[in-house]
Amino acid sequence: MREDSLTDSRQRQQLIVKHINKTSISCTSMVVTVFGDVVSQHGGWIWLGSLINALGPFGFNERLVRTAVYRLLKNDWLKVNKVGRRSYYCFTETAKGHYDKAARRIYTSEQPDWDGSWILVAPLFIAEEKKEVFRKSLIWQGFNTLVSGMFAHPSSDRTSLDEIIYEQDLIGDVAVLSAKTEDFHSQAAIKKLVKNRWNLSELEVFYNEFLNFYRPLCQQVAAKRPNASDSFLLRALLIHDYRRILLRDPDLPEAMLPHGWVGHEAYDLVKRVYKVLVNCSMDYIQQGLENAQGALPKANSLFFTRFGGLD
Repeated sequence: MREDSLTDSRQRQQLIVKHINKTSISCTSMVVTVFGDVVSQHGGWIWLGSLINALGPFGFNERLVRTAVYRLLKNDWLKVNKVGRRSYYCFTETAKGHYDKAARRIYTSEQPDWDGSWILVAPLFIAEEKKEVFRKSLIWQGFNTLVSGMFAHPSSDRTSLDEIIYEQDLIGDVAVLSAKTEDFHSQAAIKKLVKNRWNLSELEVFYNEFLNFYRPLCQQVAAKRPNASDSFLLRALLIHDYRRILLRDPDLPEAMLPHGWVGHEAYDLVKRVYKVLVNCSMDYIQQGLENAQGALPKANSLFFTRFGGLD
């Protein structure tokens, strides 16, 4: 590697470590991102030693990675297969289900048109010990309390909601209704409520911080594509930061958002940068990461449908 490329790489990695420390990204959450964005698409399994090497440049040492993996193993996010002295890890079905819900939002091609429908959820007979888990699951899917005891989201797609009800064994304990606003004035009143109840002003701050960090990087990678290992690091960090914001984003349709919503710019940036980094990052993934059979296999066909299609 040329000296100027080495200098660029060092500076880039220093920037990444500084950003991780500043934003308090945990090793555990980064492990989840790497499994979801990368490992799940390349055979599902990875050798622990490869994971340790991959996360090293982020500033996570071997002890931190082992601790994170152990924690995820105990929390039913990872399962292990030991072959000789080596340990290989994979998402559990529970973790895969959680991440698949996230992936539908992270890698979407475009937001579908909204027909004006709202999904209303009334948790009528949920046992006390299950209520908080159900509430958090709804919040992650963008629901909020429209009025006391009634959760709502402007959408007609029940896929993720039905999965939550089934997974948490709440069939017959929850009433799901659909509704539409009757007139323009009602829609304006609901839009005003959404702005406050869904806390869009705070979300806008998070998106602007995201854009302020990634705009310069976007320009850099467009002008000069990073090497394979740096492409992997930037891709993982980009998706990790975007996923953290989406945990707060209620995924509202255009009609319920302020004019010129900053989240659209963030999505466009993520899509453009990801498409620039993806091929080079796969060189690192397929040459530098291992499972029990050797190098990780090529990505599955579903991977190439991300963001409306990858080259």
